[in-house]
Amino acid sequence: MASRTAHFGKRAVTAASVAARPARSLDDPPARTLAVPPPHPVVRFFSRLPWFTFALSAVLAARFKAELAHATDWLGVNAPGHFSLLAMGAAGREQVLGQGEWWRLFTATMLHGSAGHLAGNLVTFLIVGFLLEPMIGVGWFAAIYFTGGVAGAVLSILLGPPGMLSVGASGAIMATLAALFTLSFRPDAPRPNVMRRTAAGSLFPALIPSVAKGGAIVDINAHLGGCMAGAAIAFLMLIAWDDADETPPARRFAALAAGFWVAMTAWAFMASTATYVRYAKPGLDYIPPPEMPRDRDAMMADSFSLVAKYPRDPRAHLFRGLYFLDRRDIADAEPYLRDAMRLGENSPVMTRDFADWTRAMLAFSVRALGRPDEARGLSAPLCGNGDLDPRTRRTLDIASLCR
Repeated sequence: MASRTAHFGKRAVTAASVAARPARSLDDPPARTLAVPPPHPVVRFFSRLPWFTFALSAVLAARFKAELAHATDWLGVNAPGHFSLLAMGAAGREQVLGQGEWWRLFTATMLHGSAGHLAGNLVTFLIVGFLLEPMIGVGWFAAIYFTGGVAGAVLSILLGPPGMLSVGASGAIMATLAALFTLSFRPDAPRPNVMRRTAAGSLFPALIPSVAKGGAIVDINAHLGGCMAGAAIAFLMLIAWDDADETPPARRFAALAAGFWVAMTAWAFMASTATYVRYAKPGLDYIPPPEMPRDRDAMMADSFSLVAKYPRDPRAHLFRGLYFLDRRDIADAEPYLRDAMRLGENSPVMTRDFADWTRAMLAFSVRALGRPDEARGLSAPLCGNGDLDPRTRRTLDIASLCR
């Protein structure tokens, strides 16, 4: 048997097959070939555009517009809050594993936490789409995208903090970036250096733990899950893809896989409507951004009405306590500050800075009311923290609570 050398994505030619070819005489007439006219430049240009990337980007933008229209609470301007994201399909361990709401693995990849979150993802997605989609086709590109999104959501649920909600297309986009890097090693890859620099420039920063603007935690586990899925699929493509072929094999299978993921995502959003009201209703208990005091004078003027209208919002009680402290009415300030700290323990709207400041103001009030031991006990968790908000640190220093 003739020996054969195997290569990644390349079919070698055996010596026997070469010897079996009949020698062509110089007297033989040249073989007739049918001349195929090259495609028109306009046709060639439009055929190279990433139409799936364009279409999905439009869908993600429309989905975010629907989020804003149906939000009941807000993390900030153009940033739906905890309960709104939960109602619309954010993925959380308690909901997916505890409540059996598996459809969240699909809906979460279509949601975004803010306008900035969406914009950052779309810019990266469009760049990778221009480089990768024309190379491997719509079917494979869509299959990699959706598989990476689900893989990222699963890893986020398994490895992420129990109370964290995960949203965003970044896991799916990480899959396409990992595939872009892997497939850049094909011999006929277009602009391989550009492909590698683009992929590496986005992949490595996305795998570094960090905190986004506004306090949102970057979901490293979702990024890692998408990256692993995209790299695995692309590596298998490299093995099976013959160097002589312009397009990858099994395109029909890839299209069917992508179609399955699309159908599952559509089903998931239909399933999410059954729980929307239950999850979204608590969001109405929190102060929306337009009603949040913009300065000290507004806080003093609106503190009473905010407590009356939003009694479950710890921030409203904090504002009312600060109102009484401003008037040196410490006895009336204390119960509001205690309510703020109690309500804020499990509240998604109570950021760490707000919670620390509330604790410091309560300790300050207790110290002023002549209970120094209790005040030191309240402030003890803050004293060893070197990353306190300036307002909190100033309050502790004024009252000499950490000395």
